[in-house]
Parts: sequence; C-alpha cells; structure tokens
Amino acid sequence: MRGFHTITLGCKLNQFDSAAIEGELAHRGFDPVDDAAGAEIVVVNTCTVTGKADAEARKLIRGVRRTNPDCRLLVTGCYAQLDAAAIEALDGVDRVFGNEDKSRFGEILDELGIATGRAPRYPDRGCDATLDLPRALHFGDRSRAFLKVQEGCRLACSYCIIPTVRGPSRSVPPEQVERAALALFERGYREVVLTGVNVGDYGRDLEPRTDLAELLERLLGSCGPNRIRLNSLEPLTVTDRIVELMAMEPRLAPHLQIPLQSGSPALLRAMRRNYRQEQYLERLRALRAAVPHVGLGADVIVGFPGETEELFRETCELIAGSPLSYLHVFAWSARPGTVASELPGRVHGAEVRRRSAELRALADRRSYEFRSRFLGQALDVVVLAPRGDGRLRALSGNFIEVALEAGTARAGELLKARVEHVMPDETLAVVDGTPSWASDEATRSTSSVAWQR
Repeated sequence: MRGFHTITLGCKLNQFDSAAIEGELAHRGFDPVDDAAGAEIVVVNTCTVTGKADAEARKLIRGVRRTNPDCRLLVTGCYAQLDAAAIEALDGVDRVFGNEDKSRFGEILDELGIATGRAPRYPDRGCDATLDLPRALHFGDRSRAFLKVQEGCRLACSYCIIPTVRGPSRSVPPEQVERAALALFERGYREVVLTGVNVGDYGRDLEPRTDLAELLERLLGSCGPNRIRLNSLEPLTVTDRIVELMAMEPRLAPHLQIPLQSGSPALLRAMRRNYRQEQYLERLRALRAAVPHVGLGADVIVGFPGETEELFRETCELIAGSPLSYLHVFAWSARPGTVASELPGRVHGAEVRRRSAELRALADRRSYEFRSRFLGQALDVVVLAPRGDGRLRALSGNFIEVALEAGTARAGELLKARVEHVMPDETLAVVDGTPSWASDEATRSTSSVAWQR
C-alpha cells in the first residue's frame, strides 16, 4: 500500500486545506494511513498564530523524521509561509511550500516525482481548479465536511500575524461554493461547515458585490435535507439578516463563535479590534432573543500586554453578564512581526496561568448551565466517530456534544437525540427519531428561503 498521512495544526481553514491536499493524494491513488510511521508521504500543515506554535511545529517535524526516516516529508501552512528558511534548515524536510502554493500541490508532487501507477480512486467532483477551490476534497471518515468560502483578512489586529501569511480578504464566487457544497452533500456529508479567516467579510471583493447572508440563502435553497454551519464570525459581521436566517431556517445550525478577545475597552483599543464592548453584547443579545436555543462561544486572550487585574475583571464581568455558553481561552504570547510583540506591560507567566484557569472555570460553569437547559429535550445532532469507550459522539446544531449508546446510530446520520443526563464533563442522550426537516419532501415544502434562480 502506498500510504499518506497528514498532520494538521491550527484552525478549521487549515483542516479544509489539508482535505484538499489529501484529496489530491487520494486522486492519485494513495491511501490514507493512521500513523506517520507507516506512510510513504507525510504532509505537515502548520500554524503560526504564536511563537509557541512555531516551536511545536518544529518539534513535530523532527519527530516525524525520527519515526519514519524513509518517508517523503512535506511541510506547508502558515509557518511555512512566514519562515520557510527555518523549516528548510531542519534535517530531512523534502519540500516546504506556503499557503500561496497550496493550490499547486499537484505540480509540487510532479516536481518531486511522486506518482503512482494506479488510476485515480474517484473522479473530480464539485470543485473547479480554475476558480480557486481544489479539484478534490478528502475528509476521510469524518461525519462533517469543511468548505472554504473566504481567505485572508483586511483587519489589522495588533496581536495577529494572519494577514501577513494569508493575505488580504478574498472570496470564492458563490456559484463555485454552491457546486462544492452540493458535491459534499452528494458524498453523504449531512453537515458542511463554512470556513475562512474572516467569513463575515465574504463577498465584499466580488463583482457584483454580495455578502454572507446572500450566500447562505443560495445554499439553503439548494442543500436539501442537510445542515449548514457557520463557525466563527467577527462581531460587526453578524448582520440582522444572518440573525433572521438563523431564527427561521432549521437547516442553518443555531451556533456562532464570536471572538471577544477582551471585555476591557482599553485592551480592545490596544488590540486594534474594530468594535466596542457594547456592540459585542448587543449582537449576542440579539441572537439569543431571536434564537433562544442558540449556542454562543467566544475566543478570549489572557495576559495581553497592559492587562492589569482591573482590566481582567472587566473581561470576567462582561462574560458573566452575557449569554455566552462556552469559551476558548488563549494565553497571549509574543508573535514576532506584530505590533503587540513590541508593547510594554508584559504580564507575569504565573499570573497569566491563574487568570486563564479562572476563565476556564467560568467557561465550565457556563457550559454546564447551558447544557442543563436542554435536559429532557430533543436536539438535532449529526453523529460523529465513536469514543474510546464505545459510545458514539454526536454534535447538536447549537454545539453541544452528546454521547449516544453504541449501536444506536451510525456515524454521519442526522438524528434527534433526547438529553437524559447532564454532568459537568459530559452530556448523555438517546436517539429520539429524525428531525422533521431532514427529508427531501419536508425541505421542499417548508423551506423559508428557497433560492430563486
């Protein structure tokens, strides 16, 4: 068996990029393997959001070469885009290519003489290479698929290197997004997650100009009895129309992650964020009022330069008074090349760890309170892979992960699951039928936003 193995670090956009890389390898007849040690080709897709991420990538690359001295080792991603020389200096790396060259992955394989004698295992479906999406996507045995609709960012947050390594904001044309989404649904994925660096910026650069709400309307008009999920939107891009669509359309997952980063007005200014805390809270409250069961998450940075105890308390108070149901807490670390890396007022590491632990404890309480609201209720879930204990994992539309008894469902199914037990560290549910909207006939008769071609 000629096998490949990919290692993906970082965000969901990297997961999509890895799926495109895997798709090209599968298209050429290679088979995925579970471990880098048994692969002929290993691709590491790196992240560079922090200096720590760079160090982790270097350590991982060295580890791959030690465990598999004979593999062809290729490294890509944001760290490869930012500092290819640092990766090329590592022993045993066969090729380094940045984000701008990911679309050339097939040519890179040709240049390295990597080919097989077998015919492609499946044809190109749904993606046209001339329009910037890859010709093949491979998500393995995942139950959900990711679809890139936007790339790059026009914001200038003081802590972020991503605009440097991903470039300016640009959008995939809506007709191409629709074709790619339909191809994924045809392959059996019941949920497609729209992803990008700043998805809410979608369409500003296209001619004619469009926006994310119009793209959602188009996809909902053609996606049939399947679910579409938005993952993360910047606060000011959560428009009233997106809120309305989420309230009226059950096939649009009632879930958003809206980065907060800080609840302190002073720190938001230092971070060069483009909203005020009042605007952030207003968007959360508008979503909760329109969609009472919506799951709302936030990214929060702890230990940003100049964060005093008083400013940290402002963040805690905002979160405590908000409808947020979960948090992703990150400790700030200097990212060379960003404005924030030169700022004074560094917070001691021990204090950063204490504050991070406090916020994570708050997040655990908010998660438990949110999940407890649905005790005895049925949630629409897509079934994921089995857990180590044999139970099945499933993800609700409002981003609650539940555990189902083994043998009661199959990975990839879209079901209703009734919540039976809520504990601090997990939620147990039982299968309770099929969502009323999850059939072709129901979708044709009840769709609220059918796209008029």
